[in-house]
Amino acid sequence: MIKRITILLFLLGGLTNLQAQSIKLVDPLEPIYPDTNHVEQYTANYREDFPLNTNADVHVLIETDPGSNISVSADINKHRVPLSAWSQLLDVPVERNTGLTGRTEIYNHKINPYVIRRAPFRIYEAIQPLKQAQVVSSNKFTALRLSIDRSLISKAGDYTCHILVKGKGWQRKALFTIKVYPVKLPSVADQHFFYTNWFNMVQMEKRQHVERWTKDWFAMLDKYAKLMAHGRQNCINIPDELLSYRDNHIALDEKRLLDFIAVFRKYGFKYFESPHIMYRGDNDDWNDPELKVSLTKRRYHTPEAKQDVDTMVHLIKNFCVKNNLEHSWLQHISDEPKQVQAKCYREVVAQVRSIYPAIKIMEATNDRDSLAGSVDLWCPTIDDYQENQAFFDERKKHNENVLVYTCLTPGGKWLNRTLDEERLRQVYFGWAAAKYNTLGFLHWGLNQYHVPDPLQQSVVHHFAPGAAINNELPAGDTHIIYPGADGPLSSQRFESHRIGIEDYELLRLLQSKDSTAAAGIIAQIFTSYNDYNVSVKKYREAKAQLLKALSVNSTGSISK
Repeated sequence: MIKRITILLFLLGGLTNLQAQSIKLVDPLEPIYPDTNHVEQYTANYREDFPLNTNADVHVLIETDPGSNISVSADINKHRVPLSAWSQLLDVPVERNTGLTGRTEIYNHKINPYVIRRAPFRIYEAIQPLKQAQVVSSNKFTALRLSIDRSLISKAGDYTCHILVKGKGWQRKALFTIKVYPVKLPSVADQHFFYTNWFNMVQMEKRQHVERWTKDWFAMLDKYAKLMAHGRQNCINIPDELLSYRDNHIALDEKRLLDFIAVFRKYGFKYFESPHIMYRGDNDDWNDPELKVSLTKRRYHTPEAKQDVDTMVHLIKNFCVKNNLEHSWLQHISDEPKQVQAKCYREVVAQVRSIYPAIKIMEATNDRDSLAGSVDLWCPTIDDYQENQAFFDERKKHNENVLVYTCLTPGGKWLNRTLDEERLRQVYFGWAAAKYNTLGFLHWGLNQYHVPDPLQQSVVHHFAPGAAINNELPAGDTHIIYPGADGPLSSQRFESHRIGIEDYELLRLLQSKDSTAAAGIIAQIFTSYNDYNVSVKKYREAKAQLLKALSVNSTGSISK
């Protein structure tokens, strides 16, 4: 009886003299808010399953008076968890909801019923590491993140993490139970999932106050590369300026390009995206059938323009051969080519391949038949892929690969990464790749902010030439990380996408051993890009089944 009372007191937070304060442990895939939460669905006792080689994360939701001083600590299996494991979640606004077809609801004035909350509201999103074990609450709910480093849970087994939160005159305790399965995730260098978010160097420099190519710049670039690799990004876009045109001369700055690439190779990056060598022109004319050379602005059907392409491709080929990048270099030709530009696009590709046959052409495009045979790595939007799966499956037979992308569209119930959608949508990009046998995911917005403070503005007017006033980029479309005082900050969406990529690696491993079992687990929660289970509990149950299935040992029993 005494033992039962002791356990009960522990779970309730011990003896305190203030009963208004409370803490709950929340699954990181559940949305939480600074003003109101369904606290009745959470407890101070949380258990979760993990593979090896990943961190174990949980959110601590604290309800107390604004202005309260709060201190936190934790120990795992009787060892103190370092301060570096703790972060505070920062809230950001959602001014308008994502639209039913994309953009925001004001685009076509249709209500999107597939959002997690009606705008306007604020949601906990950015992840700011704690510099000290104390925080001051500024809202009704304060949210912290505890991330147990993989080095502390490096062996399969059960771990018990005790969490202590204190305020003035009160304290609360919670219990985070971790089960680690004997299934090891690959490193970023060895992962199979292709993942790129386009990086804006100008925004990094502006937000972090560093000057390009200086020692401080490279130190900051290293922080960005480290965070990207933490999120399992393994591809980076090459800076445009390294291929330059000055005094009627095209040049490639090989030293700076190597220095740039070295930062990302350090963290296991496998792929490097070269900038588009062609474009639609300064007026962004989608109806002009003739592409122009990005550097010199010459129209392609001129001898001078074709010589420009010849020069650029020879420079790229020589650089790749010298630096063992032949299987890592991905070449863009022109962004989102349409049928009207297809003939010109194919002519450019033919010239490029005549010079460098081994080069891989990668393109984000929703055009299909007119470009078939000219693209090695297709990047359709998810709705285009799903609606034209037969075409893309046929292209795979020609040794071409497919990855998908989203941007300001699609909306509604389609998977995307906007702030007013379930975090499971980001996770399911990995499950979709496993089901459809696609290579990975591309998004244009790692840090393309276009606002003074992305912590205070999330919806942005579409900055494309001639964009109508109601043409907005939905909340969070421009970015998946945030600028911090000392470097980049991760986000809830970035971490959720990471989990999905890890799931892809687990599903792929199970597919190689038992494809029927893998298909059965996927079918429990994911049917298509716009048909999936939004229950985090159901997802966790399926994830546990996946880990158990992979833990079958040589005698056929399940690891307990």
